[in-house]
Amino acid sequence: MGIDYNRLQTRISANLATGIRGDFDVADFQRLDEVTAHILLEFSPVMGRPRGDDIERYFAKTFESKIVPVMSSVSIKSNCVSVIAQVNVATRPIEDSEDKSKMTPVVAGMMYLDNSLQDVWEVKDGDGQKVLAKSTKENIEQIIATRRNRMFVTKSSSLSLSSLATAKEMLTAGCVVKVWHQGKLMPMEITAAIKGGFKGKVEGDHEIVVAKENVLDLQKMADEGPNESAMLVKYFTDAYGDKNYAKLLIKK
Repeated sequence: MGIDYNRLQTRISANLATGIRGDFDVADFQRLDEVTAHILLEFSPVMGRPRGDDIERYFAKTFESKIVPVMSSVSIKSNCVSVIAQVNVATRPIEDSEDKSKMTPVVAGMMYLDNSLQDVWEVKDGDGQKVLAKSTKENIEQIIATRRNRMFVTKSSSLSLSSLATAKEMLTAGCVVKVWHQGKLMPMEITAAIKGGFKGKVEGDHEIVVAKENVLDLQKMADEGPNESAMLVKYFTDAYGDKNYAKLLIKK
């Protein structure tokens, strides 16, 4: 199929008018927890490979900074960006909870009430340190769906997370995947496929269990023999619908 130059011109004009890439569309998304979602962000390859600041600007402008991308999770394919996004939750030092003039315990060591603003703050783990995170009722699914409706994203995409789910049926013990677990991105070696997900080992040989939707990307197939390349091509073709790109992706 040839290039639709009218559509391309519209997208270029949108870039100039809004300061963000006009070819970006949310192809699909899936909630991972109350504040986190996995998003497939579709783009037009003729507009070039997106940069990190393209992705950050898109989220800031489109979602009014209500949700932010986890840039360490970004994986750029031939025609889409796979990325984890989270509700942008305000944080403050854990020491504030010790100042009774500022905060009152609701559940000591877990939840506090701001004396001035009367909002609730919960103790969370932030990069290995305890912080206070503002309790929010923002629904990440609703934020994404609302913004998509406002942008009139009505066209169906050939990209979907259900395609990725189908590709995951190939994953077996020995495969190395990238997973989102307890608010962190980490590599995991699958030890067993179980109903609805996988068991696997992470750093330090700790065994964890993750749901299928929390498996974000494949890093290595279990089979290191002559069939590995063919299996990788099939996985990425099924996942992203692009056999030629799959071949480039696994090329040594």
